[in-house]
Amino acid sequence: MKRCRGALCCAMLGLSTALLTGCWDREYLKDLNLAYSAGFDLTKDHKIKETVELIIPPKTEQSSTRNEIHSAVGLSTRGASNILRARVRGNMRVIKNSVQLIGRSLAEEGIKAPMDVNFRDPKNPSSDVRLIVTENDASEIIGMKKVGELQIGEFLSQKISSLERMSLFYPPETVNTVFRSLTDPGQDFALPYIGVQGSEIVAKGVALFHDQSYSGSLGKDQSILLVLMKGKSGGNARFTKTVNLDTTKPIRGSISYNVGSKKRKREFHVSVARNGDVHVTLSLKLQAVIEEFTGPQLLDDKAVTRVNRELSSIMTEEAEGVVRELQKANCDIFGVGRQLMAYHPKLWKRIDWNKEYRNVQFHTQVQVSIIDTGVIQ
Repeated sequence: MKRCRGALCCAMLGLSTALLTGCWDREYLKDLNLAYSAGFDLTKDHKIKETVELIIPPKTEQSSTRNEIHSAVGLSTRGASNILRARVRGNMRVIKNSVQLIGRSLAEEGIKAPMDVNFRDPKNPSSDVRLIVTENDASEIIGMKKVGELQIGEFLSQKISSLERMSLFYPPETVNTVFRSLTDPGQDFALPYIGVQGSEIVAKGVALFHDQSYSGSLGKDQSILLVLMKGKSGGNARFTKTVNLDTTKPIRGSISYNVGSKKRKREFHVSVARNGDVHVTLSLKLQAVIEEFTGPQLLDDKAVTRVNRELSSIMTEEAEGVVRELQKANCDIFGVGRQLMAYHPKLWKRIDWNKEYRNVQFHTQVQVSIIDTGVIQ
């Protein structure tokens, strides 16, 4: 009986295998054009210009891949994309897309409508695609094709990852996270901001957004401090400051220190006064590791105590400057509105947050403590 059952199973397995049709929906890599980077700009007549970098597979095993840059202008993002697909030979796929650049002129108009198809189309990757704002046209940067030995898409991907580790912007902002932010009325966001300087692509800082539109920017040091004020870090957060080393003599020294590799403590509290004024208390305690010191003397205990006070004062003043720029740009990146929605719903329904955010009273303090002077001691 067991032998009969075994023979029957083998027969059914053989028949099933014979009836399988195989994979009919297949594409060969040699027939595909993979888009590694894409850029979107607003033209003078308010159309969308899309620029893509296509990676062309090698024809032989001995040859290497190459990239081609193509652009098209359409009434919408999908319209421009359709024109592009009609122009390039082979099929264009975005499954390897790692960065999407948005020209500042388009970001100022608002990114929700032009980027909506990229947010919603399930065929487009979103969870690991970095969004970046460019100072000038995005097509200018993608049109560079290569930086050194790296093709432009690979270079941009590596550069952004490196800047994230330096805490210039962190955590990473992707198509997915930005789309969620666009649907949240209680919190705004910021994106990496890059530009061209000579023949180099340089980090400018971060582009601030209110609702869906670019509304201002922060410089590089301000951007790192903003990341820390959000309670985040990419692993390193380095600053260089000049401090007074003596109260009686004009002795000054430059100190480079890292506050991203050690523990930090952040306190963030939103309260509402009886008269309806919104107050935000934001305090930050940082532990610093000295990496370079150019002063004329060693940092003894007395000097370290004074430097701690100097750095705390400097960083507090700069944090207050960051808050002023955020309020000037109407960018609620700390999510004060979200706190009001959760804990003060009656006030939230009564006020116009687009106007009232600039009137929020921030109480900001940064305390720096040197815990390691390294080899300079």
